Amino acid sequence: MINATGLRWILTVLFVLPTLYALWLAMTPGRTVPGRVGHLLHAVMGAAMAAMAWPWGMDLPVAWQVVLFSVGAVWFAATAAFRSPVTDPLRTRLLVAVPHVVMMLAMAWMAAVMGGSAMSSGGSGGGHHDMEGMDMSGTDAVSTMSLTGAGQQWTAASLAVALTAFGLLWLSQAFDRGRVAPASTRGTAVLVHDAAAEPACHGAMAVGMAVMFVLLL
Repeated sequence: MINATGLRWILTVLFVLPTLYALWLAMTPGRTVPGRVGHLLHAVMGAAMAAMAWPWGMDLPVAWQVVLFSVGAVWFAATAAFRSPVTDPLRTRLLVAVPHVVMMLAMAWMAAVMGGSAMSSGGSGGGHHDMEGMDMSGTDAVSTMSLTGAGQQWTAASLAVALTAFGLLWLSQAFDRGRVAPASTRGTAVLVHDAAAEPACHGAMAVGMAVMFVLLL
């Protein structure tokens, strides 16, 4: 969906690095099953977002993406609902779960919108306006497609704002955790670094997704 080569590579790196880190976290010993599943979902989402920046990404199956990320949203909501209300108050559970649920739903929506365009344009020889609500004629623009329906534009804009907010919150959390590490205690510094890396990766992926939604406007 992106014509600009530089931006395409920037977004690819922005998605691939968190994807690799999420895979590493999922395989690290001592993780809980919900934690591993959550990291794997983020890894798949990051890989799918990276693919969407390239022309061949439009050929990925749409149905499984919509189903997988919709199930992922339910998973994050369910894991938050079943946590102990004593150790994790409702407010804490919502603050943790809502950004992940929104990211999963946003991914499912984007896959459905872009995938519908890809399916309708197959074999069309690159014709324009392949799908109602999508403009595929922007060959000289940064993005190769844009939404034309008012409802879809508002949805994309709202998701871009929400994802930007989540990304900035995660990045600020990562910076705060990173500053805590004492330079004289190597072991503690490593633990703080690990604690900062996870929100940093979430923040990078959220900001990258926000950029992708902005490109659809």
